[in-house]
Amino acid sequence: MTRPAFPRRAIHLDCHTMPRIYDAGCEFDAEEFAATLHKAGVQYITVFARCNLGFAYYPTRIGTVYPGLKVDMLGGMVKACHKRKIAVAAYFNAGLDHEHAVLHRDWVKVNQVGQVYEFKMKVNKTGPDYAFEKDAPPHGSFFRRMCLNTGYGRHLLDMTAEVLDRYPVDGLFFDCFALDACYGEECLQGMQKENLDFQDEAQAREYCWRITQRFMRDVKAMLRKRRRDLYLCFNGLPYAVQPAHSELEILPTGGWGYDIMPAYARYVRTLPNPWFMMTGRFQKSWGDLGGLRPEASLMFDCYNAIANGGGCSVGDHFHPRGRLDKHVYDRIGNVYAKTRALDPWTDGAKARTEVAVLFPETRFLPCASLGSAGDKIQSLFGAARLLVELKQQFDVCTGDGDIAKYRVLVLPDNVTLDTRLAESVRRHLKRGGGVISSAFSGLNPEKTAFALKEYRLTYEGPESWAPSFFKAEGALAREVSDRITTIYRPGIAMHALKDARVMARLYKPYFNHGIWDGRHEYLYTPPDKDTGRSALVRCGNLFHFSFPVFAGYFNDVVVEFKYMVRHCLDQILPQPMVKVPNLPSFGQVTITAQTRRRMVHLLTYLPEKRGPVTQIIEEPIVVRDVELALRRDVLPRVKRVCLAPSQKELAVREEGDYICVTVPEVAGYQMVVFEE
Repeated sequence: MTRPAFPRRAIHLDCHTMPRIYDAGCEFDAEEFAATLHKAGVQYITVFARCNLGFAYYPTRIGTVYPGLKVDMLGGMVKACHKRKIAVAAYFNAGLDHEHAVLHRDWVKVNQVGQVYEFKMKVNKTGPDYAFEKDAPPHGSFFRRMCLNTGYGRHLLDMTAEVLDRYPVDGLFFDCFALDACYGEECLQGMQKENLDFQDEAQAREYCWRITQRFMRDVKAMLRKRRRDLYLCFNGLPYAVQPAHSELEILPTGGWGYDIMPAYARYVRTLPNPWFMMTGRFQKSWGDLGGLRPEASLMFDCYNAIANGGGCSVGDHFHPRGRLDKHVYDRIGNVYAKTRALDPWTDGAKARTEVAVLFPETRFLPCASLGSAGDKIQSLFGAARLLVELKQQFDVCTGDGDIAKYRVLVLPDNVTLDTRLAESVRRHLKRGGGVISSAFSGLNPEKTAFALKEYRLTYEGPESWAPSFFKAEGALAREVSDRITTIYRPGIAMHALKDARVMARLYKPYFNHGIWDGRHEYLYTPPDKDTGRSALVRCGNLFHFSFPVFAGYFNDVVVEFKYMVRHCLDQILPQPMVKVPNLPSFGQVTITAQTRRRMVHLLTYLPEKRGPVTQIIEEPIVVRDVELALRRDVLPRVKRVCLAPSQKELAVREEGDYICVTVPEVAGYQMVVFEE
């Protein structure tokens, strides 16, 4: 059995059903279910074999059927969806199974202090022996987690085999992998056999990763034995190890935010497998059954996905009675109808780029438990946001592959250079490429010196002043101004050698912010004087900031930081792939390619924070008479430029090395097609 063509429009359907639902499945009609999906234009759906409560939704002989459920939901869904050519993946929660955690406490991970249930308790002498702490955080779903190195691993594999043998599913989706260490007896013995120190948290996590990899191998072997070529997703594990495709779980209003997608998509699209972004229809997050985001908000997510070469998936939650919400699928249907109209220009389209953000820890994303991505990720998000606002065409990559195709490398804040990566950067500079790096980037892994002689700088250790300030000089001062501007986050102390050009100087405060002398906390820290050190230096085609300009931009939104990076880019990339001079800073521009045509995607949505947390998009922003210029070598023999999907032709003019058009209106999104 081979898997169907990769879907462009999918649904991820949760059905995590709490105990004591007395009428589960009472309204389920498989034909109505599939017809609703078909009407909404859905091509692929992940449905529940077993939820994170541990209940099965088919007549299992191995697991636990939801109490009182009288219908085979999974079987009915698979059969009815296949009649309408909708592919179906079966969902298992690998990291959570509360029903069997209650029955088998020996299947639950043991944490470092010996707990299997990680909720906070305290002695209450006036009442019961124990009571929940009044100020303890909500327990959510993750206060007990399953260990694949116990009998649970075999149990999950047996349930998976049962589903494969009963139902012709097109995919498997395993959820909630958490690579937190387990200190149960099985894992302690296993670590001892593999000469790992259980008292070293990193080594204990490494053992958990090995056990998880063993589970992945077992699932793949199970499929090979049955000659089943399925879509297979291990959600939460690194995108780089996904065997068939990646699903980018990014709910912008559900705990992820709008800054993750630009970075993650530009990494995942460099991998060989297809991908789609999994957003959600929820106003808040997963499980918000009554929440429904505005259509414009869902449109932005889906347009953003296809503008980066991916597909779309919308997360939903099934009502336990067994019926899809008609209003939800009317909205999803409206969204998917608009993306479907663009299929001729998005199918098989690949991104065109010329800038690379080097971030070696991306090989672990989205799994923060591996490597050291977690404490550096804000630098990546800041670099992505800044480059998106500057309309640059960029990828995010580890540096493991070929970087020769890129004209500019960006090393955000903490990218140290081992021997291999240092040689790649050196060759890039020798070819005439440009480099922009900041703070600790460019140092050797020991952080004792710069790794390349091309850095005409001396490293003098971490910066001791906080805050510090910069003052631009020369041409940079004309673009940024020569006022003294605050640097809120310390980086490194560095001196420029004689053959380097200082573009901005570093100023110190009278004293560091927040020091306490027994009488005052020093809150007011004016700039004092020039330190004699540099804040930004040019060494040929290499620019280095002494401070973490990218994490600084992400957290502090100092627009001068962006203008400084823009000035550096203008020196080493004076003719970028695309220019859109009158598109607002929040506007996004990407380029994708098919044979003999290039698509420029223009997005003008603006998430707005309303209240303390939630960002919302209620309507698109309309921008008129957008001037768009595509560099000639992106598509050398342009004969026609039109809008998609209307195919309305635009008047073309040539200006130097650019093919130029005026786009009459961008109402949230507009695709502009350049054809040979």
